Amino acid sequence: MESMTGYSHAEGTTDQFSYLISLKSLNSKYLEMNIHLPRVLKDREEEVEDLLKSAFGRGKIELLVDFFDWTETKKVKIDFPLLKKYHDELTAINKKLKLKSDVDLEILLGMEGVVRKEWSLLSAKARKAIMRAISDAVNAAKAMRKREGASIAKDLSLSLEEISKGLAEITALTKDVPAKAFARLKESIESISGGKVPDERILTEVAILADRIDINEEKVRLKDHIAKFKSIMKENGQIGKRLDFLAQEMFREINTIASKSGDSRVAHLVVEMKNHVDKIREHCRNVV
Repeated sequence: MESMTGYSHAEGTTDQFSYLISLKSLNSKYLEMNIHLPRVLKDREEEVEDLLKSAFGRGKIELLVDFFDWTETKKVKIDFPLLKKYHDELTAINKKLKLKSDVDLEILLGMEGVVRKEWSLLSAKARKAIMRAISDAVNAAKAMRKREGASIAKDLSLSLEEISKGLAEITALTKDVPAKAFARLKESIESISGGKVPDERILTEVAILADRIDINEEKVRLKDHIAKFKSIMKENGQIGKRLDFLAQEMFREINTIASKSGDSRVAHLVVEMKNHVDKIREHCRNVV
């Protein structure tokens, strides 16, 4: 079992720069990826995306890669034709306004587009190092998701155990309830009718009424759902949605048991069982 919650952090230095990598994973219905790479690494974005897809089945994944402290100075290029145009325009303005001041070179160099810093190219060694670091960050986040999944599995097992205990207690409390209800209703009708044996139609109605409070089918289905839930928990891959669906079915059966039973002791047990189903559903929303 794997959780959708995970985090990893890495930093290091290559022959050209230092880097910082952070990867965050949160729960989501589908696989969502937000990848933020430096411009010099944009050509590897598809490769990084494939890496994330192969590692994470579901979840909202955010990967941030940042480069800083470059060890090499970026090349600077001056656009002389553009600088001359700015100079001519400013000189013309000075002349038109009859200003005696000269055009300042510092001002010219600060004009938009005059000075351009060229982007550095990654060395093969640096490129290999950063891709390996990204892969390590993915593996670390994946490992954390598995640890979280193991913790969730323990909590799910505890909740299932409590629901099973509640079901066992309800079974003991409701033993022979339909038969006892039938006998009680038949006795009441005979008392009302003066001891005369009621006709078959009345007996049939009594049997139907007694059957309406029979919860044996619900108990069997709930037991089956619990067994199926435990079986799916052992599977690999994406199981969160299937577990959530089973939890809904468990809640439905418990609800029906509550509506059929008039026993206050059963009602109290049902409340506790519902609380555990709610915990299970909350966990399932964070399972891959």
